[in-house]
Amino acid sequence: MDEYRYTQEDFAILDSYRTISQSLGKYLGENAELILYSFENKQHSIIYIVNGHLSNKKIGDYLSERDKSVLNELLDKNNDYKNNFIENVTGECSKINYTLIKNSNKIPIGLMMINWNYDISLINTLKIFIPEHSVNNTQIKENKNSKSEEIILDAIKKVITGIDKDEVGPSVYNKTIIRKLFNQGIFEFKESVQIVANYLNISHHTVYLHLRSIKKIKKSSGK
Repeated sequence: MDEYRYTQEDFAILDSYRTISQSLGKYLGENAELILYSFENKQHSIIYIVNGHLSNKKIGDYLSERDKSVLNELLDKNNDYKNNFIENVTGECSKINYTLIKNSNKIPIGLMMINWNYDISLINTLKIFIPEHSVNNTQIKENKNSKSEEIILDAIKKVITGIDKDEVGPSVYNKTIIRKLFNQGIFEFKESVQIVANYLNISHHTVYLHLRSIKKIKKSSGK
């Protein structure tokens, strides 16, 4: 790739991926970041980005060391794509897809990266995939009342399964569960605090205490 000179076909292919990225961005919503890289200029490889505020990346930036490592792995193993699961220091989780872009001669000319943050509000996620006028307000209220407890309990069980696998220490066990539920938007449900408190066998005051601490940390970190 170092000595390769890009052709008009290469530029046309990369340009078509701009449209694909824009379309996927509209489909997946504001919590999905899409980045288009060109290998023509390694120092300024990002040529298009959707929802760049999620990582503060911008057009003209270069591949991070982590992304460069994935790219090298794709090239070494002759693979066209790879999925990665990432958890940052604040406990937020993302699924990242890397897709290698090749021209008609099978020469890699770019990379498309989709970064999906799935530790976001459950309600906001559902809004992306449900038409605004598909049901009336009464139906929404009925469905919410009948399903909210089931959703909360299901979320608690899944988080606890993940926490147990990670062998989280007892001193931060409940707080870790509550933080992950908070990241998923579970506490947007009115009855969630009491349901979580009952399931974890703690008081609702303790849940509120952890929530205040979590919000304070997020606010101080700018998240």
